[in-house]
Amino acid sequence: MDKPELILPENKLFTPSIRLTIMILLLTHKKINFTELQKLLSLTPGNLDHHLRKLEKASYVRIFKKLSPLRSPLTLIEMTPTGKLSFENYLKNFKEILNNITFSCEKDSLASGK
Repeated sequence: MDKPELILPENKLFTPSIRLTIMILLLTHKKINFTELQKLLSLTPGNLDHHLRKLEKASYVRIFKKLSPLRSPLTLIEMTPTGKLSFENYLKNFKEILNNITFSCEKDSLASGK
């Protein structure tokens, strides 16, 4: 997903947390370099590093260095199997909550005759 506007809506009141957005991007990209992630999220290097370290401490992401074809170092981030399983469970639970809210709203509409 190369369009952060699909993840970060204009209405900042509903904007997901940075770590949630990082996990969504990693789920779709598999691996992403630090600079690209920083640009997508419009974060400072220090701010992004802070969020990544929290995810790394929980064993949700792995951060490693690799040489680019131009021989310059790249910092890459990827989701770990633990992170993927945990995030998929989170999304499943969130989807269930949304489905229950939708069903509840539809049921209320039917009961009120609307």
